[in-house]
Amino acid sequence: MYFAYLYEEGSFTKAAARAGVVQPALSMQIKRLEEQFGEALFDRTSHGIKPTTLGEALYELYAPIRRDLAAAKERALELSRHSQPFGRVRCGFPPTFFKAAIGQVVAAFTAQHTNVELELKEGYGGTLTDWVAAGDLDFALGAWVREVPGLEHPMFFEEDLVLVSGTSLGLPRFAPCDLSQLRSLKLMIPSASQVLGPVIRQHIKSDLVQPQRTMVVDSYFGVLEIARNSDWCALIPATGLMDEIDRSGLYIHPLAHPAIKFRWHLIHRAEHPLSMAARLLLDDLSEAIRKQHDAWRTRLAAVMAGNYMNI
Repeated sequence: MYFAYLYEEGSFTKAAARAGVVQPALSMQIKRLEEQFGEALFDRTSHGIKPTTLGEALYELYAPIRRDLAAAKERALELSRHSQPFGRVRCGFPPTFFKAAIGQVVAAFTAQHTNVELELKEGYGGTLTDWVAAGDLDFALGAWVREVPGLEHPMFFEEDLVLVSGTSLGLPRFAPCDLSQLRSLKLMIPSASQVLGPVIRQHIKSDLVQPQRTMVVDSYFGVLEIARNSDWCALIPATGLMDEIDRSGLYIHPLAHPAIKFRWHLIHRAEHPLSMAARLLLDDLSEAIRKQHDAWRTRLAAVMAGNYMNI
């Protein structure tokens, strides 16, 4: 574990703090490990600690062992409580998940599982990843931005992106749009640190999207309100727009071209498998989001067909 902490932190000081020991104790254990292999596992440079080729290989070999040990410990704890969910679950979600499903899911979950304490935080992809990596969260749902040693990030959900505007853009409300044909867009885009930022910028670079102006906005609710009160538009995940179908002031257009999907990932530390409580919460959230997305497509199709009042 000392080796893994040093590999992931790139610093003896940070690794020792994470392990809860003084730095000389951790340094001694790393030295003994290197003596066993007869070869250095890390290069000590003025820029920090870098793993050697052997260090890289050992980290990959040790990763499954760490996951198995952690999973065994978690399962043993669950058995000691007669397989009832318990404990604290610290989790993070993007704003669209809070708007779309968190309220109902958490209300039902806490009513059913009275021995589970929830701690929820809101953030964007990069921030959520940092919180998980630092151990401040057990897991987060977010867009995957970058590789971080020690983190796992399986895909959790894929959804549609839609174009949201406060003006018609020459299209009927809810009509599909071809972004390559909209040459005078004033487009709000996320910063480069958010996963959608580089994706949209690449489409702009390749001329698939040709906005007249762009503005960086890293706020989901800010984007909605700016669009509602101006001629600026934005690309937004569909799950956060269910109740906007019923409200005036926004034109919502599914993307006919280019086809852009948005993928949410489940981010957690490999050494800390998800507890039973966390898995149950995620199962409930997955089902709620799936139903929400199906309902979105059904309602949108009905609106486009002129049958909204009959839903």
